[in-house]
Amino acid sequence: MTNHPAIELVVNRIVKDLIGGAADSAREVMAAMAQVASDSQASSLEKLFNEIDGAAMALLKICPSFAPPINVLHMMMGTIEKDIENGASVSEAKKHLAETQATFNTLIETAFEKMANIGAELIKEGDNVFMFSMTSSVWKVLRKAKEQGKNFTVLVTEARPANEGLWTVDEMYKSGIPVTISIDACLAELMARSNIGFAGVDAIAADGSVFNKAGTYLSALAAREFGVPFYFVSDTLKFDTATLLGLPFRSEPVHYHEVLGDKKYDSGVSVVGNLFDTTPPHLITAIITELGPVPPSACINVMWNMKLSKRISELLPAWAHNTL
Repeated sequence: MTNHPAIELVVNRIVKDLIGGAADSAREVMAAMAQVASDSQASSLEKLFNEIDGAAMALLKICPSFAPPINVLHMMMGTIEKDIENGASVSEAKKHLAETQATFNTLIETAFEKMANIGAELIKEGDNVFMFSMTSSVWKVLRKAKEQGKNFTVLVTEARPANEGLWTVDEMYKSGIPVTISIDACLAELMARSNIGFAGVDAIAADGSVFNKAGTYLSALAAREFGVPFYFVSDTLKFDTATLLGLPFRSEPVHYHEVLGDKKYDSGVSVVGNLFDTTPPHLITAIITELGPVPPSACINVMWNMKLSKRISELLPAWAHNTL
């Protein structure tokens, strides 16, 4: 089956890592799925379902362990599954899919502002604010706090191997926010000087644990050691409903060149580790979402209120184990 050009384009962009992050990937996936529905010439609801299902399958096969794009597939497939149950017409189904896209767009547009306002209230005058790596959601919190007239300093480490912490330095400099950076090995030293800590999110599990850039777990451990409240900032699209099925996060290994560069050894030398880690719930103060601060124990309740597709849920075990 040949996929719609919009699907082929997004698949290519995801495979080649040409999209900025999970939220941007979700936007492009939603736009492509909506385009499939809008352009469909299907003469029956069954045929429309097959077109949407084929597009979802093509995207799921290459989708990394980012919850937002998968939740978009849940939203769109869940919408047409409901229409099949209700015996809707093709035109009604296409209208409902367009409405699902509109609901998604509204969520994306408003979530970051809500999270920024909530997070900024936690920052006090004169605070040292630790931030791990880089994420636009935390940057917005910091900028909102500055807009409120608060004076504070951001502390960040380099976040090897990709050095995303340097991106945070650039963004804080452009925003006029004082920033201090050090090597990753000095993470505990910086945390000891901090009043509050923040990190972004790649995915959130049903038990409230958080999957994110490697080093996040160490940051949360250091925060607990020094009595520093540690918050994650994430919209609810990053709540990974696959974990409701007990499925694991899919990580990526640290690559040889990221540690040893071009240096070669005949044998006896290897590189180990993962580029992402999982922070357990007991180290998390709260997850700041557009719904408000969510304690880890309440994450499963948020997920049960999300739209879930039977079809996508059936496919997720094979996706999680790379056998789709």
